[in-house]
Amino acid sequence: MAEEVEINPTIRGDKVVRLEICGIEWPLKKDIPVEEFLKLTESIRLMAKYVDFRRIGLREGLVKEPWTREELLAFIKERNRAQKVFLKVLAERGEISRDELLDIMRDRLGDPGYGAKDLAGMIAGINIRVNKLGKEHLFTISRRRVGGQLMGFYEINPEYRELLLELLSGEAGE
Repeated sequence: MAEEVEINPTIRGDKVVRLEICGIEWPLKKDIPVEEFLKLTESIRLMAKYVDFRRIGLREGLVKEPWTREELLAFIKERNRAQKVFLKVLAERGEISRDELLDIMRDRLGDPGYGAKDLAGMIAGINIRVNKLGKEHLFTISRRRVGGQLMGFYEINPEYRELLLELLSGEAGE
């Protein structure tokens, strides 16, 4: 099985406008259509069998710092309700498919219209702030084939799962 690779795209409309792999922003020559991005993701995963992506970011200044309890608590307090629900669901489940996540988000937020674009924007907001803080990512996004279909999956960073569960208990307006 291929090693998991952290791939965080920023999507606007039907194009990827920013791409981060293993915590490092890759400079794009031009925006990537989503259909092409799915192919690119499969290629990146194939490369991960042979290339140690994690070592690419080991140059000074690029290594992400771990979160302290106080920093993570302050970060959570800054988040909006949807972001807190998202982080809590991930901490509860560990890993979840995009479709299942969207169903849970709609239910917990009481918004049947909550969709993939809402989710992408909310995730981008979290990742932008995490990157500005220079902290380790709290989750990864991956895509894999299930029953012949390419599906998105979200997985919590196991280093912070218990702490997020603790800090988010009673949060997220539930």
